[in-house]
Amino acid sequence: MPDLSHVSQPDLRRALGQFATGIAVVTARHEGRSVGMTISSFTSLSMEPPLVLWSLRDNARSRAVFEAAQGFAISVLSESQSGIAAHFARGHADPFADVETIAAASGLPLIAGALAHFDCRTDRIYDGGDHRILIGRVSALSVDEGRPLVFFASRFSHGVVPMEVASHA
Repeated sequence: MPDLSHVSQPDLRRALGQFATGIAVVTARHEGRSVGMTISSFTSLSMEPPLVLWSLRDNARSRAVFEAAQGFAISVLSESQSGIAAHFARGHADPFADVETIAAASGLPLIAGALAHFDCRTDRIYDGGDHRILIGRVSALSVDEGRPLVFFASRFSHGVVPMEVASHA
């Protein structure tokens, strides 16, 4: 086993890259400014109440909007949407230009064709080192069929095949 007494950022990043994650786009709006960004930090937190969380870099240009907004919307991307993931990862001035969106119940933009959509009200925001942890209460959702876009070893991956998982009572 390698020496773990010192954890460098490059080693930590490489090790964390061995954990495959889904890819989503999170959006928000405050005082007329709409923002969106690609994330891989989205996860469930609680079923009752229905809570999800994601993390935002402290130095993200859109941080002020996400923190001031009353809510956010998350679109879980399908394997055919790697171009959209790359688009929102670049931080365009108008992130919604040339991207097909639909409106969430809250009016926030959602990515058309995504596998799942979550419309959330911001519940809490916590400090998390060099990130902010945003917790949202899910107020509406939609689910579609398809295969997910996955992030593994610092790149997008395709071809994830769902496996049958035995249910434990």
